[in-house]
Amino acid sequence: MTGASVGFLFGHQLREYLRFRRMAIWILVAIVLVVTTVAFRQVNPSQTRQDTYILLSGIIVFRLLALAAAILATGVVSQEVEQKTIVYLLTRPVPRWKYLLARTGAAMVATFIVSLLAAVAVSLAVYGQLGTMFWRDVPALAAGSAAYVSLFTLFSLLVNRAMIVCLLFAFGWELAIPNLGGDIYLLSINSYLTAIARHPAPSGGTDLLDILGGLGGTNALSANFAWMLAMGVTLVSLVFGVTWFSKKEYVPRDDAE
Repeated sequence: MTGASVGFLFGHQLREYLRFRRMAIWILVAIVLVVTTVAFRQVNPSQTRQDTYILLSGIIVFRLLALAAAILATGVVSQEVEQKTIVYLLTRPVPRWKYLLARTGAAMVATFIVSLLAAVAVSLAVYGQLGTMFWRDVPALAAGSAAYVSLFTLFSLLVNRAMIVCLLFAFGWELAIPNLGGDIYLLSINSYLTAIARHPAPSGGTDLLDILGGLGGTNALSANFAWMLAMGVTLVSLVFGVTWFSKKEYVPRDDAE
């Protein structure tokens, strides 16, 4: 099948993700973030703007990135299985690997846009503009969108009710691992994103909020190596996912009702 068919599928799926009905909730979240961030600044007037942005970026923006990735990635295939439309989709004259890559790519772009909205909201509330730390976060959000979506899509191919697994990873594993000692932080995507964004350590020391933001541990990764690790997770997840999806038979789930 021609590349145009894959492009059409990618574009169609991306338009579905970006429909106002779907994006409205994320826009509302961004508005709430502006209000919340302004309130946080009022409660902590002595904290520097940079520390405030880094803290809220870790606690909110990058967690929202993982949440959006979980929601969108699990819909790439598993939603079709549960809604019993998988048979129809797989009868289209598009090779399975192209189908999966196109839909996964659309989920990556949509996740990036959602997380970017959150980062814009926090930056405007803290700096009144898109500050330097925001622009550092942009490539990290792009890398995170690719890594999380590809990994969560793989989870959705391997297990039923993958949303639970994805949320446990996003808010359990990704919260705990970066704060542990030693080199175990290398097993966390969030650690890669922090290194890519080049977030400095909090100037006032580490407290509970910093731990919630994944800033409690020592991150010695360089930005370049972190990029390599994030892209490694993305490529390995995509290759394994495409291989699995191309060979496994999918049927509608009778227990989804």
